[in-house]
Amino acid sequence: MSRLLLAAGLGLLLVFAYLTAIHSAFVLFYGLALIGLLAWFWARQAARGLQVDRSIEAGTPTVGEAFEESFTVSKSGWVPAPWVEVSDLSDLPGYRPGRVISLGDPVTWNANGTYRRRGWTVFGPTRVKVKEPFGLFHREVRLPDRHRILVYPRIRPMPDFVMPAHQHSGDAQRLASAWADYPPETGGVREYVDGDSFGRVHWPLSQRYQRLMSKTFEQALTSDLLIVLDLQRKVHYGEGEESTLEYAISLAASINAQVHQQGRQVGLVANDSRGTVLSPHRTVRLERSLLEYLAVAEADGELPIWAPQIWERVRRIPGRMIALITPSTDASWIANLEALPGRRTARVAFYVDAASFGAPEPHLTFELHTDVELYVVRKGDDFSRLMRTRQAARLVDA
Repeated sequence: MSRLLLAAGLGLLLVFAYLTAIHSAFVLFYGLALIGLLAWFWARQAARGLQVDRSIEAGTPTVGEAFEESFTVSKSGWVPAPWVEVSDLSDLPGYRPGRVISLGDPVTWNANGTYRRRGWTVFGPTRVKVKEPFGLFHREVRLPDRHRILVYPRIRPMPDFVMPAHQHSGDAQRLASAWADYPPETGGVREYVDGDSFGRVHWPLSQRYQRLMSKTFEQALTSDLLIVLDLQRKVHYGEGEESTLEYAISLAASINAQVHQQGRQVGLVANDSRGTVLSPHRTVRLERSLLEYLAVAEADGELPIWAPQIWERVRRIPGRMIALITPSTDASWIANLEALPGRRTARVAFYVDAASFGAPEPHLTFELHTDVELYVVRKGDDFSRLMRTRQAARLVDA
């Protein structure tokens, strides 16, 4: 608008000067025209040599974690930039790190934000707008540099999920007891301590060192966990973080982190479009791989969680504790859990109540075998509290 007014004023002033032949009118016209040319040239020159450096520590952030990004704006050249607006063009929700500065020497500031969603977060590009002192012209520069950071799902505390062997119920307890003194893999030796069974004594080394030496073992195979995650497209409801998908993925990530902290292994089977299978491994830690998968996982599958193809993949990884996570109102998946072969498989199901996320209220009847524990996760639930009130969360135990 100011440029239009200047152009209109110059035009009228020029007409007036020619009609009246007043010398001062010509002087004023040439002076204003010179100011306009100077302003145009200033804006173009001030924008040259601008540089914006953005730095942020990548790390391994999770949803809800705070971050700090550092900005440094500098320029080369002799023309000063009295008005510089720096804007971030990334699509991070609630993050507005831009500033308006006067640039002579380099200017540095820090901007704080919070990761609001999992997956790849892109910082950049950056837009810089430069204005000259008269405010008539501006020059805009877009800097295309981008920085990508993978944000992992929100991890919530779940202190009571993995129980010591003596706290397992039913077949899981008997299985843990059966393997207590004879785990499947030897890890090393140590000196004998009171309470070690003679089955743990390493007799050749005991004879060599003239004192009793006991074997040490890796965790029993049965302590490993296999997560079965329902990623069928049509069973999920809600938006953003307040959705069954985000709760299910956060639950899987939280279980994964908690189990790995105890030195146990975690695998995953999902009914997504790729039919993902990550098997627990005794020598390769899959914690990072599983989190990376969960960070970008989407509910894009077509197969229901009870489909035979899904459970055939589960059966190929026997002797594990199974944790099923699903919002599906089709209770056929309970039959799949109960039909797993062998008495050595502990079974836990986490039902994410889709009705609490806006789904049509379903009529559900759960008929559970005593070896299957069922927990209900609703919108707004505290995962750690859910674990401590497992009896209240169980729907039916037939």
